[in-house]
Amino acid sequence: MSHPQPPRTPCSSCPWRIDQDAGDIPHFSLALAERLKATCPDERGMGPDVGASMFACHQSGIGHEVHCAGWLASVGHRHPSVRLAVAQSRMDISRLRPAAHWPELHANYGEVLEKLRRTAPDDPEARACAAPGRDTGA
Repeated sequence: MSHPQPPRTPCSSCPWRIDQDAGDIPHFSLALAERLKATCPDERGMGPDVGASMFACHQSGIGHEVHCAGWLASVGHRHPSVRLAVAQSRMDISRLRPAAHWPELHANYGEVLEKLRRTAPDDPEARACAAPGRDTGA
């Protein structure tokens, strides 16, 4: 993903918003949501790894992806590439925290993924990806 500036606020169907679920996301894929775990700190608060992909806004086009505003404000400060972009003045540090008028956001991707799993339509491929012991990183 290049480094264009992300949207100023989370989009209306952002999965990081507490008030949205899988049914609000156009063309939702639970299998893709499972793979996005690699863009976020794990349940111990560790990671992601150097070179990990970043969480793109689902409304950005393929080849023209922008960072998800909700992801940046919730956990973006933990991503090595985001930290480097801020240090090199390619991204404004204010993008790493929600503004006062923003909707309430989940604190971590575990919360987001739990909600998406609970509200997603039945998806056998996603269940296979989420099976214990399976690597779901992108």
